[in-house]
Amino acid sequence: MGTDIHGFIECRTWTPGLDVGETAWVAAISLKMLVGRDYEAFECLFGIRRSGHWRPIAADRGLPQDASEIAKAGLAEWGEAAFGVTWLNWDEVTAIDWDEPALHPTNVAQYRQLPDQSLELVYRSVWSRRFARVSGVDTLTVDPYQVAVLWDEGTEWKDRDTVFRVERATRRLAVPPDSLWHGVWTVMRTLAHIHGDDAVRLVAWFEQ
Repeated sequence: MGTDIHGFIECRTWTPGLDVGETAWVAAISLKMLVGRDYEAFECLFGIRRSGHWRPIAADRGLPQDASEIAKAGLAEWGEAAFGVTWLNWDEVTAIDWDEPALHPTNVAQYRQLPDQSLELVYRSVWSRRFARVSGVDTLTVDPYQVAVLWDEGTEWKDRDTVFRVERATRRLAVPPDSLWHGVWTVMRTLAHIHGDDAVRLVAWFEQ
């Protein structure tokens, strides 16, 4: 069963109905217009569909008391189907160390060994009969999402010109700068440039 993200990027600003100088959180754009299913990012950022690979940035914080009315109504529509309700400020996003490694090995990468002995990446994460054969892993009993934790980081197997290596991803690999999250960060950055870093956040929840 798939997991989807819902929510809004919010901005704290003046809006009709407020006194001069007053501000409130306003929904700027729906997250559904910017990003879809991205399980690695969901876990890395929000602790959703946990495999234990990451220390999430903003997990299960709940709905902010001062959330926009649109966000409150959007969450209410999902009722008990919604889970993992949380929020993430823009200034927290700018503080993320994208080079921070996962808590333990996350994947087995497949490389092609070139004539000069250098390695060319073929797949960042592989789960194949060939890998099972050279590593001895039992594909019938081992969870492919947990296979990397069976060995130390850097463990390798070589099969002719193919090299399999146990690796540990960084946050940058879990949430690549050229992924759909680039659009989320771009919108938040633009609003923060106008309204301030502490006046922009995303409010999110999930359903499956």
